[in-house]
Amino acid sequence: MNNSNSKLDEWIELNAEFNAAYLFKPMQTESGMAKYKRSAIGKPSILLQLSPGESCIVQTSREYQTAPLFPYTEMAGEPSALKGQWKLHFINGGEVIPGDTVLKELVSWTAFDNDAATKFSGSASYIYLFTRPELACDGWRLDLGDVRESVEIILNGKKLSTLLGPDYSINIPSSLLKDINELKLIVTNGMANRMIDLDKRGVLWKKFYNINMPAKLAVNRGADGLFTTTGWKPFKSGLLGPVTLTPFNYLKN
Repeated sequence: MNNSNSKLDEWIELNAEFNAAYLFKPMQTESGMAKYKRSAIGKPSILLQLSPGESCIVQTSREYQTAPLFPYTEMAGEPSALKGQWKLHFINGGEVIPGDTVLKELVSWTAFDNDAATKFSGSASYIYLFTRPELACDGWRLDLGDVRESVEIILNGKKLSTLLGPDYSINIPSSLLKDINELKLIVTNGMANRMIDLDKRGVLWKKFYNINMPAKLAVNRGADGLFTTTGWKPFKSGLLGPVTLTPFNYLKN
């Protein structure tokens, strides 16, 4: 796992003896043989590319193996922001489902002039139309920026991935792009804003059999000694962006 705040793109020595390694990135649905080399003193290393907070699975083997190379990338240009209108449709959740709206800029649901959106916990879809970029390259890295909290990415009706963070970016091969493309993002926030509203209105939601909910922190302790969210402020929710596309090419053998 990359615990730093910057992208990792370097050769890493593993504490194992091996002659081949296979990489898996479950969140990106990418896999393949790792680039492999030995140092001057004979220690095996593999090339890793990990975004901040990203992790991968490495399977090593003492046997020499052949398989398609992992899809390593190198950026082929500067990121460009997806500017313009986003169609926002709240799908399901509660307590009240806000109405549809068109956003000229991406902001938290809690910044809307709409009390229902501030209290809402659930899922909403963002739809954005864009033309195929003119630059010739192997693909485009879609970076969604700040997302609260999870997102399902659908391009031209095809689901590409579901991301849980902290990194909200995926690589899109150029072959998946059409002249006009529909990017659909289904974003789901947490339950905190709904809990805050219920607690402030005195609605019983902590319905558990033979158990109560003691608060770990004194600041979250109500008059009855149990957990409460009445002192919380609404949490940012939805797609905050900025959303960008960056051209890339695949590294060759």
